[in-house]
Amino acid sequence: MIRLIASDLDGTLLQKDGSLPADTFSVIRALKEKGILFCAASGRQYANLRRLFAPVADEICYISENGSYVTAQGQCAAQTIAKENALPLIQDILDAGMEVLLSIPESSVMLTGASRAFTDDIFYRLRNTSAMVQDPAVYADQYIKISGFHPDGVTHLAKPLQEKWGRIMHADIAGQKWLDFTMTNKRDGIRILSGLLGIDTAEMAAFGDQFNDLAMLQAVGHPYLMENAPDDMKTYRFPLCHSVLDTVRKIAL
Repeated sequence: MIRLIASDLDGTLLQKDGSLPADTFSVIRALKEKGILFCAASGRQYANLRRLFAPVADEICYISENGSYVTAQGQCAAQTIAKENALPLIQDILDAGMEVLLSIPESSVMLTGASRAFTDDIFYRLRNTSAMVQDPAVYADQYIKISGFHPDGVTHLAKPLQEKWGRIMHADIAGQKWLDFTMTNKRDGIRILSGLLGIDTAEMAAFGDQFNDLAMLQAVGHPYLMENAPDDMKTYRFPLCHSVLDTVRKIAL
């Protein structure tokens, strides 16, 4: 029996233009009628997700910031990065030639020296609730996710940072252009939801397409990997999925 369905967004549920499929909200409501909760599980911020799912925003759960901020039925849980780790990590990302996006529970934070192309993308395409600061120490005790971005991809830049910081926190490539650092991941988010809602992870389904989804897929009883996932992800032999909503209708409706 499935009691909760979690889905990643970019590359998974969202269409290529970044929009939700037209019948997303009707499917979510149909799930609710059957007593099945839907959860948006993403590296995106909570405020961004609520805007995206506005018609059903109060009817679903959220694993945002790669598991660092979880909200469900009026309950929330956040995991911050210690100040003594956050500030040197930020400097290492900058020294590696990447842009930095800093996340606190209710907002994104960017540095005033960031490129216009980067800040415009965060403000206008992602439509994040955002603040600009000159000194990242302003919010140093509130960061729940610290991300590096490079428009040409981060794979060639990630290894030294992962080797240094991966012993302290999760360091996951998200898509091709982002490197995310958090104290938790989506598996932790799933487990937090399990505790908050009293739903066993064996009764959960999850959909994902990238390595930052791997731990979540491994944690649930019904994992599905998108057909467009990297070949290395397919070695885990999860059932493949072409359309999240089509698969949801088959397994739960």
